[in-house]
Amino acid sequence: MTRAEPELDEDAEPMSFRRRTAQLLAIASVVLIAGLWAYALFWPHPTTPPGRLDDPTFSTAAAEVCAATAGRLATLPPAWSTSASGERAAVVGRSVVLLTAMIDELSRLAPPAGTNDGMMVDEWLTDWRTYIADRQSYADRLVTDPGARFYESIKADAQVSRPIDFFAVANRMDDCATPADLG
Repeated sequence: MTRAEPELDEDAEPMSFRRRTAQLLAIASVVLIAGLWAYALFWPHPTTPPGRLDDPTFSTAAAEVCAATAGRLATLPPAWSTSASGERAAVVGRSVVLLTAMIDELSRLAPPAGTNDGMMVDEWLTDWRTYIADRQSYADRLVTDPGARFYESIKADAQVSRPIDFFAVANRMDDCATPADLG
């Protein structure tokens, strides 16, 4: 009897150096990308968002003050809903009084001026005062010009309300954002 020779697959050729290198590079790339995503999603570095106060004491107190003011503002009709410019000017004027009182109260609660928190709050309150002055200017123009429009001052290539709102949200003081009553 003759012994059977094992069949060799003649079509199976070893991979060329080029093909094997390309395959290894592709596998290494997929593993690297998966590893980077896993690192980014599951091992984030603890960071403090920009504009976040170190001490939440001011934020907590400010949120209460702003919530009370937001409640008072809610009793006024939205300025955009008033048809006569004199009425609109009166509504905006009353909101200016309420917002000014809010900022004055927040100024008394502000952290000490020499601290990082104090500087950030001071800048935020300054932006608020600018925004309130813009509202007052709008109310004044409405008295003589029924077609007057509300214009905000610019800070860092954006309307001044943007940094006000950003700071309020970053510090969990949502009611301290600018009101949306002007339309």
